[in-house]
Amino acid sequence: MEIRYYLRVVQRGWWLILASALVAVNLSLAYSYYVAEPRYEAYARFIISPNLLIVEGRDVVNSLEALDKRSIISTYAEVINSPQIINNAIGLLNGKPADYAGYDTSVTVLPDTNIIRFSVQGPDPQVTAMLANAIGQYAIDFIKELYTAYDIQFLDKAMPPSEAYYPRPEQDAVLALLVGLVVGAGLAIFRDMLASTIDKLGERRMIDYESMAYSRSYFERKVREEMAKRPDAVQTLAFVYLNGIEEYYDSLPQAYINRIMRQANDILKDELRGNDIVGRWSKMEFAILLPATEGSSAIRRMASIQESLSVPMMLEPDGDHFISLDPRIGLADRQGGEPFNVFVNQTEQALEISMQSDHKINQYKVRPFG
Repeated sequence: MEIRYYLRVVQRGWWLILASALVAVNLSLAYSYYVAEPRYEAYARFIISPNLLIVEGRDVVNSLEALDKRSIISTYAEVINSPQIINNAIGLLNGKPADYAGYDTSVTVLPDTNIIRFSVQGPDPQVTAMLANAIGQYAIDFIKELYTAYDIQFLDKAMPPSEAYYPRPEQDAVLALLVGLVVGAGLAIFRDMLASTIDKLGERRMIDYESMAYSRSYFERKVREEMAKRPDAVQTLAFVYLNGIEEYYDSLPQAYINRIMRQANDILKDELRGNDIVGRWSKMEFAILLPATEGSSAIRRMASIQESLSVPMMLEPDGDHFISLDPRIGLADRQGGEPFNVFVNQTEQALEISMQSDHKINQYKVRPFG
C-alpha cells in the first residue's frame, strides 16, 4: 500500500523530478567545465630487492624472507613520502615548498609485491611527473646511504599524464543525474506531504470540531460570497440558540458537548436543503443561511427545525439521561441589498425577541423592531 502511494506521488510530481535532475546535471557540467581546476596525477614505481653486492649465499634467502614481513618495505614507503625528503628534493630543484603548495603526494605498497607506488597530484601534468621523479631519486639516494643490505631503484619513472583525473564531466554528470532524481523524488514526496498538511490545517479552520459544522469565520465567508454572487437575490439568515443547555454548558464533559452539538448539527442538515449553509456561530448558537428563500418560507422550515430540536436528546446511548435543548430561533430576510453587518444585526434582534417572548421563532420586521 505504501509503495503504491509513493509511486502515485512520484507520478504526480514527475515534472519536479525531471526539473531537479536537469538542474543537477547542468550544475555538474558547468562546474566541471568552467569552475573546477583540472588536477593531474603522475606516479613512479620502485622495486626493493636484496643488495647482491653485499648479501651472498644463504643471506639472500634470509633477506627475501625478511622482505616478506613487510616492515622493510613499509619503512621505505614512509621515507619516500616523508615531508623532509620532499622538501629537500624541492630544495635541490631551486624551489621552495610554498611554490608547490598545490601539489599532494601519496604512497602505497602494492599488495603481495616488493613494489612501492609513489604519486604526485597537482594542476600541471609536467610538474607532477618532474616532482615524482625528483623526490623519488632523492629518496633512493637517501635510503642507499642508510640501508645497504637492500637495494631500491626505479621500476617505472613518472610520465606526464595526458588526461586529468579530476574533474570527470561524464561520470560527474551521471552521478549528478542520479542525485537529482533522488532529490526530485524527495521534493515530490515532501510537496505532497506539505499540501496534505496545509489541507488539513485548512479543514481545521473551516470546520468547528465540537459540532462538525462550518466554523464562524468560514460561515461568514460563505455568506459574503453568496451575497456577492447574487446581490439582488432574496436570502434568509437564521440563528438557532440552544437555550436549554446554557446553564449546563460549562460543567458538561467535553464528550457530552461534542455529542450534543453534533446531533444538533445532524438535525439541522436533515431538515435543510443541500444548498443551505450551516455554521457554528457561538458556543450555544448555530447560524443558517437559506439562499433564494423569503422569510415566510423560512419560518415554516424553522418551525420544523424547532420541533425536531425540542425532542429530548439522550446524552448516552441506551442511557437514562436526557437533556432538552429548548431552541430559540431568530431570522431575517435580505430583500433590499442590506450589507452583511446589517443582515446579521437584524437576525440578532429577532433572536433577542425569541429569547424574551413566548414565541420561540421570530422574524425581523421594521416594526416593532425599529
